[in-house]
Amino acid sequence: MKKAVLFIIIIIFHKAHCQISNDLIIDHIERMTENSEDEISDYSEMIETYWSIIENPININSDNIEQLAEFKFISIFQLENIKNYRKSFGDFQFIEELYEVDGLDPQSIEIIKPLICFDDRYHNDKTPLEHILKHGKNKILFEVNQCLNEKNGYKEISDSMLYAKPNSIYLGSPQKLYLRYNFSYKDKIEAGFVLEKDPGEYLIRNNINDSIKSLLGKQCYSGFDYSSFHIFINHLGFLKTLAIGDYKISFGQGLTMGNGMSFVARGESLLRRNKKISASKSANEAYYLRGMASTLKYKDLELSVFYSNKKTDANVTAYDSLNETPLEVTSLQQSGLHRTYNEIMDRKVIRQQLYGLNLSYKISDFQIGYTFHKTDLSAKVNPENNIYNLFYFRGKSISNHGLDFYYIFKKIVIYGEAAMSNNKGFAYLIGSTFQPTGYIDFTILYRDYAKDYICLYSNAFASGSNTRNEQGYYFSSALSIAANWKFINSIDFFKNDFFKNTSHSPSHGHEFDSQLNYTPDKNTLMFIEYCNKHKMKNTKDTDIYQRYLIHEKSNVIRFHIEYQITEGLNFKNRIEYHFNYQEHEKSNSYLIYQDILYNSPNKSYNIAFRYELFNTEQGSVYAYENDVLYAFGVGSLSGKGIRTYLVGKIKMMEQIQISGKIGFTFYDDKKVIGSGLESIDNSFRGDGKIQIVWSF
Repeated sequence: MKKAVLFIIIIIFHKAHCQISNDLIIDHIERMTENSEDEISDYSEMIETYWSIIENPININSDNIEQLAEFKFISIFQLENIKNYRKSFGDFQFIEELYEVDGLDPQSIEIIKPLICFDDRYHNDKTPLEHILKHGKNKILFEVNQCLNEKNGYKEISDSMLYAKPNSIYLGSPQKLYLRYNFSYKDKIEAGFVLEKDPGEYLIRNNINDSIKSLLGKQCYSGFDYSSFHIFINHLGFLKTLAIGDYKISFGQGLTMGNGMSFVARGESLLRRNKKISASKSANEAYYLRGMASTLKYKDLELSVFYSNKKTDANVTAYDSLNETPLEVTSLQQSGLHRTYNEIMDRKVIRQQLYGLNLSYKISDFQIGYTFHKTDLSAKVNPENNIYNLFYFRGKSISNHGLDFYYIFKKIVIYGEAAMSNNKGFAYLIGSTFQPTGYIDFTILYRDYAKDYICLYSNAFASGSNTRNEQGYYFSSALSIAANWKFINSIDFFKNDFFKNTSHSPSHGHEFDSQLNYTPDKNTLMFIEYCNKHKMKNTKDTDIYQRYLIHEKSNVIRFHIEYQITEGLNFKNRIEYHFNYQEHEKSNSYLIYQDILYNSPNKSYNIAFRYELFNTEQGSVYAYENDVLYAFGVGSLSGKGIRTYLVGKIKMMEQIQISGKIGFTFYDDKKVIGSGLESIDNSFRGDGKIQIVWSF
């Protein structure tokens, strides 16, 4: 589980009827955070795509409307009904025509209204450059945030002690700095850059100790720790897309190639038809490719080719004695944090090259595709000799092949993918979604990922964070039991035939979720939810020869309501109770919060306030938090205490917005918060943030 606040990029809607679609993202990120076993997971890449849709609405008369189903704003069958309407009656001209589409209910129309447009942007491929530069949109965003307490990692120590123990403090300042510039002209062209410094990372090398400089040697850098740039062009004749700089790619169901993360909503189809190539615009320091990629289209054929060449972090265990270049590493690092001596020594130490292609053929509602890619590293990967590492990637290169398909026939969708790595590890999945009537959807998916399947870029559906060593069945249903009522159920059965780092024997488990939603009007949303999870993990008892598996069971009951009091004033309430069982121990937790949100009538300012009570006997509870513009956090709360924050935005003029947030967490049962260099010698923690956005 993540132990710190997770900040990710997302849009904040200002209209009440947009809140339902926003909640899809919020609910999904909270759920992914709860289930994650990866301490450094970052979901910003996924949210960046969502942000792009808001900033550049999709032409409903183009093929890009498939993104509406990809992000679950509408179902796959509603998407097909929109396409069939266009075939029968021509392009949409007005929003009112959507009400004539079979199966497209008023609630779905309200959700997609802010996301679509009807202009003729796709039929004018010869726009002069002067016109693009004059009428394009520019945006500059600068953000600073900081923990208001002093952490142990920032306390002063003597030069001699620092030289003897170079990992005893953070080498930089506690502020996080983020600078971003973006230029866009409709959806034709986009360009920009990102600069970021994480808390604890230094910005100016002359500010660090001379003895540390000598220890770091050539690893001592200057400037922002992370920098990124991108140029992205759409619809340039037969050149469908062209990406230069940082980008991300995904093909098929993400089993052979899918860097970044995907969006899954409960009760919806798991079919993916996302954009094959898209710009990487976030500060994610791991899940990106750097180089060039392009998709060429000829009639029903599409060919995507890509090349990436970047340096990446790794734990080095052996160097070439002559030129001091790394020869062997134990693992590739993905945290993106370079605060201490050891973290900086692991920074960008090996080179990673990736190249490949995807060829797809699409006719009507059938598509089949083939993907190949190969990754070459400048040093050999040799993981530690733990038994669960037995089938991990070893060596300097790896290649992957895969076939994917989908077929839509009336009210049935079938999709799947099969992939193989060069060590002959095999993985596949196959799924189907069908709609026997207009008010109920069923989804079933089976996957079988071999323990020796290796892919460095894969994000297919799985219960864990890796697409290996897993077999399972997933079932879900979404039933519209009455007007404004929806009953959603899902259950996932999975097993692992080989060891994992958390279970040193074959294991199995399941996850069940049931939710009843009620939306009486466009300004009110409420749901009640029950979740049950059953997993097997190693016993906590380490004083035995062989650690046996124990059953870990967790249950959650959650009630949530959002409603409008007056024009511009909204309330949110949540109550949730957790009761868990693990190795003959029982633990209970609860979370209660009240949100008050106000938007001024002229939209010149808004504020959001939260008061939250929590009590966790074991583990953590997670809750979405309002944040500054284009950001939100998922807070991880442990122990017993109170969390409160105030966040607001004001328009200084038409082009400039200033946002800020201040929050405090008070603990009843702690005198020290956190551990190691992150620890705070206090019973409360404060955090602050300020952001300036200039649009012109």
